[in-house]
Amino acid sequence: MIVCKFGGTSLADAARIRQIAAILRKDPARRFAVVSAPGKRFDGDEKVTDLLLRAAQGDQTALGAALARFAEISAHLGVGMERELRRAGEEIPVCGADYAASRGEYLCAYMTAKYLRWEFVDAAEVICLRDGTADLEHTYDRLLRRLKPLKNAVIPGFYGATAQGEIRTFPRGGSDITGALVAGAMGACLYENWTDVDGLMSADPRLVENTVCVPAVSYRQMRLLSAMGAQVLHPDSLLPVMRAGIPTALKNSFHPERPGTRISTAHGAKTPCLTGRALESGAALLAALTPEAMELTGKALAALKETGVRPRWLGAWSDRLLLRVKGRCFPEALRALHRALVEEI
Repeated sequence: MIVCKFGGTSLADAARIRQIAAILRKDPARRFAVVSAPGKRFDGDEKVTDLLLRAAQGDQTALGAALARFAEISAHLGVGMERELRRAGEEIPVCGADYAASRGEYLCAYMTAKYLRWEFVDAAEVICLRDGTADLEHTYDRLLRRLKPLKNAVIPGFYGATAQGEIRTFPRGGSDITGALVAGAMGACLYENWTDVDGLMSADPRLVENTVCVPAVSYRQMRLLSAMGAQVLHPDSLLPVMRAGIPTALKNSFHPERPGTRISTAHGAKTPCLTGRALESGAALLAALTPEAMELTGKALAALKETGVRPRWLGAWSDRLLLRVKGRCFPEALRALHRALVEEI
């Protein structure tokens, strides 16, 4: 059994929802889907969640725009949403920011479930939150009891409920956490995380040209990359599947035929992967994950020297290099390391 999570860009309009429906229907093992709220359709567009957060502050224009998005998508899909949209319009302005923010996922999951003719399962029924994080014991128990009898279901990501029944959201990107919790609870053979990129790239494509998709990476390496600032998966989404030994596949919903990246306990990255983050001191930390870290240390330092970057060397381990550079030198240092460790290998 496979659990799938779809990000907001993959759900931004009716055509994209039809696309993810085709992905789900292609493999009967894909039994449970976790969805985000509709994301941006084009540059300059607004995410539904941002509109809803403004609506919670009394912005009626933002509320109208958010509800209009759902009305438009549902009309194109041939799904009736009038009652749910009317109820959301009444409750969002008066029920607080967490409730308002959660309605994007709620309405998207409800609409997607109706389109697929799958069961809709409200996350408030099954995701138990305590002090802002998931109560694993109670969450797994509820997920098992609710989902085990079902053939297929769509679950909203990003939120759950406290013991008192109050809706609370995870941090942004929290739908990744919901997907991992469902996969862990149900003992999935695979957790697929579908976005608008091919998988984990060798560096941030916004900063570096000629990046390549990393075919495989270990959970340990992925946790390090997340801690260093790689915005691929929410860091808290790794533990439920890692502990259960469930591999994660990062896939592109716009190009489902591409292999993507596989994260597991067994496979380490053979293709070098670079990331980094700014430090409060004004410096930046750079990490290069590669199985030949010790052997490539000299090459990395030489590449930086050629560009005039003088790093403060922090260390080399069997699978990673770590160094510190001036913040203004970070983009050039990242590009130099990518040329030396990825493009010239």
